[in-house]
Amino acid sequence: MQARIAVVGGCNVDISATSAISLIFQDSNPGNVKIALGGVGRNIGENLLRLGHQVQLLAPLGRDRFYQQILDQSDEIGMDLSQCLVLDDRSTSTYICINHPNGDIALAVSAMDILDELTPTWLETKLDLLNQADYVVVDSNLTEDALRFLAENCTSPLCADAVSSKKAEKLRCILPSLHFLKVNQIEAEVLTGMPLGDQYSVRKASTLLHSMGVKNVAITLGNNGAFFSTQSAKFALPPYFFNTVNSTGCGDAFFAGALHGLINEKTALETLRYGLGMASICAGSELAVSPEVSVQQLENTLNMRRGDLMI
Repeated sequence: MQARIAVVGGCNVDISATSAISLIFQDSNPGNVKIALGGVGRNIGENLLRLGHQVQLLAPLGRDRFYQQILDQSDEIGMDLSQCLVLDDRSTSTYICINHPNGDIALAVSAMDILDELTPTWLETKLDLLNQADYVVVDSNLTEDALRFLAENCTSPLCADAVSSKKAEKLRCILPSLHFLKVNQIEAEVLTGMPLGDQYSVRKASTLLHSMGVKNVAITLGNNGAFFSTQSAKFALPPYFFNTVNSTGCGDAFFAGALHGLINEKTALETLRYGLGMASICAGSELAVSPEVSVQQLENTLNMRRGDLMI
């Protein structure tokens, strides 16, 4: 099934530096540096686009030296930027990460103040468009006021990514309105106020999030896989690791895969498998969004893991 999806969130320039040796802090490390487009909202949108959905991105863009690169790349993949907020006097949001040799993030800094420009006043001008979408995806780079406005006025199913432990707290005010929430372990701990140290605590945290009003909950657990639940079903699976190159963007890919499962009315277990399959595809690419993503590639990945043992 093809869905119309509006994504309200960040569109970044990602600068990723990967060390060739074990990181030596407070020193210069040999390695390589890559510059690409990213941002949680934009990454989720591109993954969904590559899975065959219609995606419209509502993000703030600075008319700077990266502006034309963003337009050209989005035009190439077919992402609609016609509803973005373009600002002449602001710089595009930027994300810089330093990675261990295996691609895992050691440290990251994001400069995303431009997201504050997506105010309730501006979002109100886009409300008709948002309410015509089949789903609306938001990330917690938005201000709390913007998130609350969308929760109170958006009639389309609202789906949210917590982004980081620092920003997850902003989602608390919209939990009763969420059709789908994706958090990692630390973000889940922030929202529930409870430590997650084993499968029992993960299940307990999901039950608490459901009691707060969230319909579908995904909790990613890094090397321990992921968990997905509805009000009536709960499943956990180990990760799908085939050829890990980097971890940047894997959470965004998981979100897109899980939402793809929900769109296609898959069971909770299949929805979880879709998320893990997409994360695996992303982990095998040097980019935050793998150009290999497609419905066929996702199915091929899942076929390699038939007969999963639940944990």
